[in-house]
Amino acid sequence: MKEGKVAKSPFGMVSTASPYATNAGALMLEMGGNAVDAAVAAAFCLGVTEPQASGLGGQSMALLHIGEKEKKTIAVDGSSRAPYSISLGDFNKKPLKNGIKATTVPSTPAVLGYLLDKYGSLPFEEVLKPAIKTARKGYELSKLQNMLLARENKNIADEYARSFFYKKNEPRQWGSTVFQDDLANTLESMANEGWKDFYTGKIGVKLIDDMENRQGLIKKEDLMKIPIPLERKPLKGSYCGFFLETFPPPGAGRALFQILNTLENFGPGNLEVNSKDYYQVMALAFHAALMNREHFPVDPERFHQVDDKWMIQKKNGIYTADRIKEALGLNVYDEIKMPKTSGETTHLSVADKHGNAVGITQSIEKVYGAKTMAANLGFFYNNYMSAFNVKDVMHPYYLLPGAKPYSSVAPTLVKDKAGKAQMIIGSPGSERISTVLSQILSGVLAYGKDIEDVIAWPRIHAGSGKRAYMESEIITKELIGLFDQLGFEIIDKGDKSFYMGCVQAVLMPKEPEGLFMGAADPRRDGTCKGPEKLRASKAERKIKR
Repeated sequence: MKEGKVAKSPFGMVSTASPYATNAGALMLEMGGNAVDAAVAAAFCLGVTEPQASGLGGQSMALLHIGEKEKKTIAVDGSSRAPYSISLGDFNKKPLKNGIKATTVPSTPAVLGYLLDKYGSLPFEEVLKPAIKTARKGYELSKLQNMLLARENKNIADEYARSFFYKKNEPRQWGSTVFQDDLANTLESMANEGWKDFYTGKIGVKLIDDMENRQGLIKKEDLMKIPIPLERKPLKGSYCGFFLETFPPPGAGRALFQILNTLENFGPGNLEVNSKDYYQVMALAFHAALMNREHFPVDPERFHQVDDKWMIQKKNGIYTADRIKEALGLNVYDEIKMPKTSGETTHLSVADKHGNAVGITQSIEKVYGAKTMAANLGFFYNNYMSAFNVKDVMHPYYLLPGAKPYSSVAPTLVKDKAGKAQMIIGSPGSERISTVLSQILSGVLAYGKDIEDVIAWPRIHAGSGKRAYMESEIITKELIGLFDQLGFEIIDKGDKSFYMGCVQAVLMPKEPEGLFMGAADPRRDGTCKGPEKLRASKAERKIKR
């Protein structure tokens, strides 16, 4: 692994997709803040330094583990909302993908503010300082971001957005400094007035002015109905002797559990890791789970009241595994096409020395969201209007006023047999989130491999019809032939592909005086870091109750 991709500390750990955000979170821990303080500081900073994936204009989902006396885990559903004034006739049964009309009511400020108010310990203005400083003094554009800006050059028509990231119609060179004074001013206003300023204060007024000037769909009434997140019960299950808690609907925890329950019927002893058989089993397990999730969506408001949760049950894993064994033996394949998805997100993981852990997956949906920024406010609007179903009125995620969009997030907590938290992990990648995480969890929990090695392994994804996406290292003529017999066309995504997610993981100490360990994915710009010391002048701050 590259430098900065693995770290250890006795005082806690932060793993994010940006070194600036990682440093922001580690600073909060050093100051005596808890995991929520660190996670929120890192999340705000990601909106500054990773604007292609997150920001104030997006939505955030969190998995929070309170690890002391309560020892409970909470899924914080921070879904954004469709504007209440929408007219379905405007959509012509085609989702909006770009432009100011493609955005839902942003929820990230409400989610991060809610988390800090209820579970944090540091003042809001203190937690925002790293993000404000980074926006004001600038951050270094990465090679990855330069590549993405080049890729999206024709799609980003907004001149305000281009003023930050392009020069003479070309993406700014990687290594150049990006200054964002408008975003710094927005964050400073929130630091002074509180996070609700985004909805009911000066920022909210500017946002509505922008919507009115450019015929956007969000109105004052939408912002007045602040999208306060809902606390939900996590999905619970087991895998290879470990207990897992992950995100319920509208997230993709159901798909993750079906994959893991299926893989549990193979594993060490009868399936060599990273072998041709291993990749075939993975592909078929992924395809089955994602097909089920698409064809059997559920209403998140009713999920825990529904008795039939077959998709996350062990017997469904056994049934799917039996079908895979049949497919590998008889070369049969069910031709069912999955819809294409290309959404993008970012994930951060944090743990503190009090036993608390936080995983936040936040997004503006596709890369650079709606490809347009909030005028004079400095953040990209999301394009979550593209994540709704606009054809089937009976679909749980049909586009209605105030509706919440479909999501693929799956931040996950791993516990040992005694119920002690061992790992917090997550990834971006739209429908690939569950397939990426299952590969990492399988390698670590089933095969006993080191987390940093497993994160660096080449990856595979299957789920969209007859295509299997692979990183180049996997592909051989023999494997192409085998997948052809299964009905899959192999698509080469290159080495360490951006497409294959970006895992951020934190492992907790197994012993009381042990070290936290962080691991960051080499596929993007992530790093991990823990405090080298704690500031003695600060009192210990634990999770609020």
